[in-house]
Amino acid sequence: MNCHKSIDEVYRFLDGELGSVRRSRIEWHLRKCDGCHDAYAFEERLLLLVKRSCSAENTEVPPELFDRLRALIHQETTEGASDE
Repeated sequence: MNCHKSIDEVYRFLDGELGSVRRSRIEWHLRKCDGCHDAYAFEERLLLLVKRSCSAENTEVPPELFDRLRALIHQETTEGASDE
């Protein structure tokens, strides 16, 4: 598992959408790679913040919000990788 694949799947990992083998590979990579672990930790905190903010108003997080955030983060990680 490389960094690019790990970051691409971190959203599915956080949402519990991965099978056990894929989840294990991501977990292993996150333990070994500080950069990906930092990206994961950021995404996890962001997800919790959004959930907490939305639950305060007893509303669900609109799927469009997640899609937009994922697109922006993917764009940022892609542009950051090309700068290195």
